[in-house]
Amino acid sequence: MKLITRKLLLLSLLQAAGQAEAFYIDNGHIHDNAGRSVQLRGVNWFGFETGDHVAHGLWARNWKAMIAQMKSVGFNAVRVPVCPATLAGTTVGSINTALNPDLAGKNSLQILDAVLGEFDRQGFYILLDHHRLDCDGGISELWYDGSYSEQRWIGDLSFMAARYKGLSHFLGIDLKNEPHGAATWGVGDPLTDWNKAAERAATAVLGVAPDALVFVEGIEKNPSCSGSVNHWWGGNLEPLACHPLAIPAERLVLSPHVYGPDVYNQPYFGAANFPGNLPAIWEAHFGRFRDAGYAIAIGETGGRYGHGGSAQDKPFQDALIDYLGGKGITDLFYWSWNPNSGDTGGILQNDWKTVWQDKLDLLNRLWRGTSQPPACADGLDNDADGKIDYPADPGCSAASDYSEADPPPAPAACADGLDNDGDGRVDYPNDPGCASAADTDETNPVQPPPLVQKLPAKVTITTDWGRGYCADVAVVNTTANAVRWKTRFRVQGTINNLWNAAYTQSGSILTARGLDWNRTVPVGGSVRFGFCAVR
Repeated sequence: MKLITRKLLLLSLLQAAGQAEAFYIDNGHIHDNAGRSVQLRGVNWFGFETGDHVAHGLWARNWKAMIAQMKSVGFNAVRVPVCPATLAGTTVGSINTALNPDLAGKNSLQILDAVLGEFDRQGFYILLDHHRLDCDGGISELWYDGSYSEQRWIGDLSFMAARYKGLSHFLGIDLKNEPHGAATWGVGDPLTDWNKAAERAATAVLGVAPDALVFVEGIEKNPSCSGSVNHWWGGNLEPLACHPLAIPAERLVLSPHVYGPDVYNQPYFGAANFPGNLPAIWEAHFGRFRDAGYAIAIGETGGRYGHGGSAQDKPFQDALIDYLGGKGITDLFYWSWNPNSGDTGGILQNDWKTVWQDKLDLLNRLWRGTSQPPACADGLDNDADGKIDYPADPGCSAASDYSEADPPPAPAACADGLDNDGDGRVDYPNDPGCASAADTDETNPVQPPPLVQKLPAKVTITTDWGRGYCADVAVVNTTANAVRWKTRFRVQGTINNLWNAAYTQSGSILTARGLDWNRTVPVGGSVRFGFCAVR
């Protein structure tokens, strides 16, 4: 059946069902039942998965005011972590009932109902996350342990799906938070193979909520079909290339977790070319599956972004957002709304009211294309011309000017009696850099540097999962002149992604050349690009 036919059939079935919202995946994107593409501008609000059994911060603020603020700063989706005891209706703690009188006397499940209902009323897309087996413990490696069976896990997932499928903005469920350690993928062991457990859980969830989306995280490490570059818990989707999930494509969202040095100082954060080395790592770990047509939503990422923590976290987060934008992966749940996440902090500052605006600006680069630069009424010399603010700064057209860029000086005309281009000749018609007496270019034609057909390239494989690999390439100018570079070398397999160069592949020969911004390499200099391929 052609894709468009399947899409139309799915739309007609959704409309016939009479659901206010029913989501589906088409061509790697989430759509609503009207066929509109949905962008998840998401944030994690944790607490229901802890021993308090309720969203955190309610000791400091009113819960509805918190949700309203999330909406006001641009979020439209929320990931809510939970644990089994919360679903059982447990007594809650850490609520100031003077600030939240409507929650007084309610148990954890009743408050979860109220919170999700308010998110739905406010138009938030809602993702539930089965975060912990033990509400007072850490993150389990597997989806079960000695006290909590797979049967109970699937039962809790089915319970959530059945209870909340009637909410008009209920997206679905993240089946298990951060499989790691003993968790495997495709090795044939039913006790540890996360891919098979996810398939069993998805079958149960979709059996009671057929319009739900199923979010599946990766693992940490695997003995096969997985590279050796360290992965985050839940961040390794590499084995999917060898063992695809038997979950309906229109219901499946891949949801890796990606963190930076504020959470753990991975060895590759110490590389000389950090953060330029990161895109190839992300491409191998999860990004290439976007090109294969999968929907990808980052379930967790975040850090202090320069407000304490590692000095490398800000360049890490900047690089990640740029990479995701370039890949077209714009669905993301930032960790976290809460400021009381010890390693990452939150969108909120410690007063539980003030936001970190630079974190929101970062996310808006992904979600809205760019963040807004500072205005000409901020008391700062943003364009470094030694002058501040309107009207003293000629780079400012008004106090509300957000460009604050000095206008370029007018070039000299070709009738000024000066040798503006330094070629030893003055004015039109004697100067070949002048087209007329009124010519304000006065620039001699510049011959581009010669094109060198084959500069040497050093190829370093950065990750290898058997059926595919990613590599970093350094092209070195060994000639005596600056040149426009081009290189050819033999590769294994077929290139499926290449960045920082233009390329063609003929058989096993890859030919690459520079882009506008890196096409010229100086004497003794080098340029770098990277690629991934399937064997």
